[in-house]
Amino acid sequence: MVKMTCFRFNLDNPEHAKAWEYLHSIDKDKVKSGNTAVVRAVNDYFDRMGRLADDPYFETRQREERFVEQIVTEVGKAFTAEMPKFLASLMLNLNAGYPMPIPQTAVSAETESSKSTDDGDNVDYSAIDFGFIGG
Repeated sequence: MVKMTCFRFNLDNPEHAKAWEYLHSIDKDKVKSGNTAVVRAVNDYFDRMGRLADDPYFETRQREERFVEQIVTEVGKAFTAEMPKFLASLMLNLNAGYPMPIPQTAVSAETESSKSTDDGDNVDYSAIDFGFIGG
C-alpha cells in the first residue's frame, strides 16, 4: 500500500529554504531518491525525540563520546608520529647501556654491635616494638 502526502516549503523561512535546497541537491549516487531521504530524516528525527524523552542525558553523552573519540584519535596519531623517533633513540641508547645506581645502605655502628653471633643467643631485640602482638 502506498500513501502520498504533500509538503509546503515557505522559502522565506531559512529552515524551509535549507530543507528545499537539500532535497533538490541530493547526490543520486548516494541517495537514490528524495523520498528515501525524507523517510530516513523523519524516522531519525522521531527516534531521537523518543530517546531524548526516555533519557534526558542522551545528547550530552553523545557529545562526550564524540569528544573522547576525537581525543583518542588525536593521541593515537601523535603516538604513531612519535614512535619512530622513540624507537630510534632507544636503539641508539642500547649500545651506551644504562647506568645502574649502586644501592647504599647506611649501617650505623649501633646496628653493627647489635648483630647476632653465629650461635643466635646474643640477639638484641630492644629496638623492635612488639606491641602488634597484643601483649
